[in-house]
Order: sequence, then structure tokens, then C-alpha cells
Amino acid sequence: MTTADYGIDPDTARAAAMFLTRIRQKYPVSDALLFGSRVRGDFRPDSDADIAVLLRGEPERLLPTKLAMADIAFDVLLETEVLIDPLPVWEAQWQHPDSYSNPYLLENIAREGMWL
Repeated sequence: MTTADYGIDPDTARAAAMFLTRIRQKYPVSDALLFGSRVRGDFRPDSDADIAVLLRGEPERLLPTKLAMADIAFDVLLETEVLIDPLPVWEAQWQHPDSYSNPYLLENIAREGMWL
């Protein structure tokens, strides 16, 4: 199947692939999910692409990790014109959403997200 089979446009697929390639060079990524309007297909040209990045290891501080991933996402934006909004989630949090600051967000991502 192609990304079009999932309702994902080629620009989003290209930006997500580029972002994940770069993130994997810096972080212990176990998996990733695209979620939000880019999966549902109701995005606008200026909509961001939400990506939950699942990380191995012990949970670290969210904000510094998110900001470092956002730096990489900005570089991808300059090359693709698609803004990636990364959400780092450690595997332990994914497996036990109640341990996450917003368990409902993780449940929503699990329901509507597309594995990349």
C-alpha cells in the first residue's frame, strides 16, 4: 500500500520520513505514529504534522527533549514546507498511559494514529 491508501499526502510522508531519519540518529526511537488532521485527511496547507515518537529507555524530562526534536523539525520544515510537531513518549508511558501527564492524549493517538 502507498501513503495515499491511508489518506496521507506525499508531502507529509516525505517530511515524516526525513524527520524520523534524523531523529533516529540522535534518539533511541522504537516506533512513531502520525496522528491528527494529517491522518484524518482534514488538514489545511498550513497544518502541522503531529508525530508521537516512542523512545526506549527511562523517561527523561519532556520539555528539553521536545525542544531538541523541534529544532530538527524546523530543519525539515525549511526543506519540505511541512511543520512536524513532535511528541516524545517513552515506551513505559505508552504502555501505561496513566503515568503520562495527559493519558487521554495517548489513548487518542493509539486510536487514530498511523504507525510510521
